[in-house]
Amino acid sequence: MPETERSPLLGVVVATLAIAACTLIIYPIKAAAPVDSLGVVYILAVLVVAANWGATLGVLTALVSAAAFDYFHIPPVPSFGVEGSRNLVSLLAFVVAAVIAGAVAALTEQVRAEAALRRGEAESRRRVVAAADEERRRVVRDLHDGAQQRLVHTVITLKLARRAQRERDPAAEALIGEALDNAERASEELRELVHGILPSVLTRGGLRAGIESLVSRVPVPVALDVTPERMPPAIEATAYFIVAEALTNVVKHSRADRAEVRAWIDADLLHVEIRDDGAGGARLDTGTGLLGLADRVAAFDGQIRVESQPGRGTLIAATLPARH
Repeated sequence: MPETERSPLLGVVVATLAIAACTLIIYPIKAAAPVDSLGVVYILAVLVVAANWGATLGVLTALVSAAAFDYFHIPPVPSFGVEGSRNLVSLLAFVVAAVIAGAVAALTEQVRAEAALRRGEAESRRRVVAAADEERRRVVRDLHDGAQQRLVHTVITLKLARRAQRERDPAAEALIGEALDNAERASEELRELVHGILPSVLTRGGLRAGIESLVSRVPVPVALDVTPERMPPAIEATAYFIVAEALTNVVKHSRADRAEVRAWIDADLLHVEIRDDGAGGARLDTGTGLLGLADRVAAFDGQIRVESQPGRGTLIAATLPARH
């Protein structure tokens, strides 16, 4: 059972029912086996409880099981007395075995949880690597199909223009103009490509300048409160992309009337919050945009959360190391 679904009250109920069931099961099998060997019947209840609700409730289940075993099955019954050293040793051995079983079950659950965490981290790393590979392929494709072709055309045109000048061909001036036009277009395409990777205003002016430039292109009114302090480039870029993705969702999906972006540093941690008053309903585990951000934040040992009740707007909050 996932940790988030465990209810302590449900655990107590399950433990109580399991102990009662084990107590009743022993009655019909007493004739087939010595009573001092039947305490192991309770071990299953201890394992189930400990594996799902932890060692504390598992140990309590073990102790209550021992008390029930003593009261209902170890002579004299019904009482908490013990007749004979064999029954006493059996009871003590059962208590020890039950407690060990609970601890082992809890340890097994911890190992499973750690394995699940490692799998989640591995999947996150794979998504980060895949996203980086796809971005590299996009850059290569854009360079090949855009600026590179224009620059090749520029070189060819300039060679033709030089030949035309040598031959005093009137077409030389037109060829030079064509080459200049291609070079200018290539330069513009390179600027757009770099902007798609990381805006120059962010690298030059920092997080506040980058977000201000971003907000200037958003059709929804956005209130800003962003620290002017500079941080490592990777942290600034991650915070910028968080804000960019959040504001993109505001424009495309939220139908919000206004939004707010805050970023501040406290105790060497950068806190970023983006709020809107839109339709809500956003989730971190759906779509590729927010999930990709979660992977990127996790790569810096940061945290990100989304609070987005339907009809009550959305809050996207992230925490990153400001001195990574």
